Amino acid sequence: MRGSLPLGLAFALALLGVVAMSTPAVAYERGGPNIVTKNPTVGKRGLYMIEDGDTLWDLCDIFFGDPWYWPNLWSYNPQLTSPHWIYPGDVIQVREPRPLERTTLVWSESRYSGRKSEMEILARYVGYMPTKPFKNSGQIKWAREQHETLGEYDEIYVEFGVDTKIKRGERFTIYREEDELEHPETGDLVGHRIRHLGVARVLDADQHYIKALILRSYEEIKRGDLVTSLFPHSWVVGPVTNKKPITGTLVDFHEPGVLAGQFSYVYVDRGRNDGVERGNRFVIRRRGDGAWEDENEDDDFELDAFPWERVGEVMIVEAFEASSLGVVAASIGEVRVGDALYMPPDY
Repeated sequence: MRGSLPLGLAFALALLGVVAMSTPAVAYERGGPNIVTKNPTVGKRGLYMIEDGDTLWDLCDIFFGDPWYWPNLWSYNPQLTSPHWIYPGDVIQVREPRPLERTTLVWSESRYSGRKSEMEILARYVGYMPTKPFKNSGQIKWAREQHETLGEYDEIYVEFGVDTKIKRGERFTIYREEDELEHPETGDLVGHRIRHLGVARVLDADQHYIKALILRSYEEIKRGDLVTSLFPHSWVVGPVTNKKPITGTLVDFHEPGVLAGQFSYVYVDRGRNDGVERGNRFVIRRRGDGAWEDENEDDDFELDAFPWERVGEVMIVEAFEASSLGVVAASIGEVRVGDALYMPPDY
């Protein structure tokens, strides 16, 4: 639960459009009294910006007067993949989501019918790197330090390609490749699953080897690790109307596993070159008998005779050139690698 240092990755927190308040803030708990705290939340939506040294344990002691309330606080924030990893600059919800005052039962023609999601998602840049920036990454070749494992305030020597222009003072993300992501149907390389390690700043760019200082480290850094342009850490994404129809495939999940559900991060094989942008929504769809293990049965004609059925929805939280990072915004069942995706126009 210990707050580490900001990765600065994902995308500008300025998108939140919020400013820290100087007056005491109020956190709300369903069925309980309002709790006045000394630490300010951010904005009017009950958001709090993580500071260096914060933990969910300590924040619960401040907001709710009980550090053992931390599982509840974690449940309010599905964008946090682990309660042990929160970072300065993260924005979390400190109020329990409140249900509508009145519940309305809506009947439809099918119990599988679903409406498009209108939620805002506080997204986090999980470990993914498209192929092109991966190839253009620099590498930590050497270090000024005598020890093998490197950390904050150690000096390193980085090698970039000959066409890369580096300036003194630039900052970079340090990362390590974990494995390659292949398309489930074609086997083509889609991108790379990576692990974020820290942030470095260029001290000297006059020689072949660029001298840099490790400003932040989230775990041990080693010679041979890679560096790329600094990208933001977390950002809010809201729905954007789709401009044209696009079909795609769910390539893989960020977390290991064979199935996924709501709020899982997924990779999509369509990107900016195809017309995909942040906030677009893909419908997850299947057809055929629900008991079939694979929709691509031998009898393709029979499969084509079935209508497409909606299984869920993926909202794109970042679009790259040929691929995208998305979050499962809704699902009525398990989501699978290889699921067909469709982006309806004007949706």
